[in-house]
Parts: sequence; structure tokens; C-alpha cells
Amino acid sequence: MSVTSLYTGMAGLQALTAQMEAVAANLANQQTTGYAAVQAATEAAAYQGANAPVGAAPVALTAGPNPAQGSLTHTGDPLDVALGGNAWLLVQTSAGNALTRDGSLQISNAGLLTDASGNPVLNAGGQPISLPPLANLQIGADGTVSGVPAATPGGAAQNFGQIDLVATPGTLTPLSGTLYSPGSATLGPASNASLHQGYLNASNVDPTQAMMSLITDSRSYQLQTNLMKTQSGANQALNAVLSQA
Repeated sequence: MSVTSLYTGMAGLQALTAQMEAVAANLANQQTTGYAAVQAATEAAAYQGANAPVGAAPVALTAGPNPAQGSLTHTGDPLDVALGGNAWLLVQTSAGNALTRDGSLQISNAGLLTDASGNPVLNAGGQPISLPPLANLQIGADGTVSGVPAATPGGAAQNFGQIDLVATPGTLTPLSGTLYSPGSATLGPASNASLHQGYLNASNVDPTQAMMSLITDSRSYQLQTNLMKTQSGANQALNAVLSQA
């Protein structure tokens, strides 16, 4: 096998491995609320190294999420919200702010509105939303959070802030679960954004397409492996003949 063939074959196997890992992650999260299917990508990169041949081969890039909205699932829970348009929730994590479409909200013991992992949900001013004990909770389509305090169950509803609905940034890097980092991108308001109280966004994974991709990639991987073995065997046979000449 020539050096060029070896480099090309190994690069192809690495790219296929990245694609299969992305598909496997998608299949494992097809029931995960707010999950955005990851999409593996490749680009041509020149061979590197002192003895590398001239040319380029596919190189796997970091998998990025598919920003399409998942379908709406009714739950009836007032703390559940589904996002419409190109909106994302902005939450505060220990590693910095992150985006999510998992609208399974909670109220912490400290009275903060959080995501399912306990990360505070931020308002348009970049601050957590603090709530007193409530007799009821309303989350409007524009993200306005209001409710009647439990101390005055027959009183008027009060406004406690507005959930920040941010647009999909230019780049999104998967962190963990359904959290994504916007990196250094400037976050702006989502267009045509809306929240639907009592609903959740389902995973946007298409299981049928994912299975088809996994089968295709597996076959391509096997073919590439067999081709490399055949080329290696042919080169060994040729070298044996030449050594006897």
C-alpha cells in the first residue's frame, strides 16, 4: 500500500467513525426532551508531517447540532414550556451561559426559575428570575412570568420578569445533555419566537433516517477496511516477488 493510499484510507475511516458516533448519539437521545440531533461534518485537509505525501483527505470536524425545532408534546404542567420559532432558553451554568430547548423548568428552593438540571433561567437582562411561593404560575407566549403569590391567593397576579428568548447563533457546540455553548457569538433576540406553556419540545431526531445513515456508514467503513487490507496484501506480495528477483 502506498503512503498516499494509507493516509487517505485512515482519514476516511476516521471521518466515518465520527459520523457513526454522531448517529449513535442521536439514536440514544431520540426520546430526550429538547435534544438537537448532532450532524457530523468533514472538510478536506492537507496531509501533515515531514514524510506526508502531497494531497488532502477528509478530516472529521466537531459535530454540530441541527437547530430545527422538535415537535410539541402536551404535558399540562405549568412549568413546562415549548419553544417556537428559532428561540432558545439562556441558562446560567457553572461554566458560563449556555443555550437549551429543554423547557422542563423547575423552581429551586431559593425561588429561582431553573432548567431541569438546576441551572437558572435568565431574563432579557441576563439575570435569574426570582419567584415567591405561588398559588398559580403563568408563562406567556412572550416569556413573561407572572402569578398570584401564595400569601394572597385571592389577589391579583404579579409580573416577575420575562424569560430571554435568544436566536440560534452562528455556531453551537454541544456541551452535555441538551446544553449548547454559543461560544463567542453575540446573542440576539429570536424572531417569531413564542413559548407554549404546558408543552415540551420533543427530540428532533429522525430515527428512520438515523438508522439508514448508520447502516450506510457501517457498510462504507467495512468496504474501506477491506480495500485497505486488499491493497496491503497486494503490496506485500509484490515486495516478496521483488525481493526474490
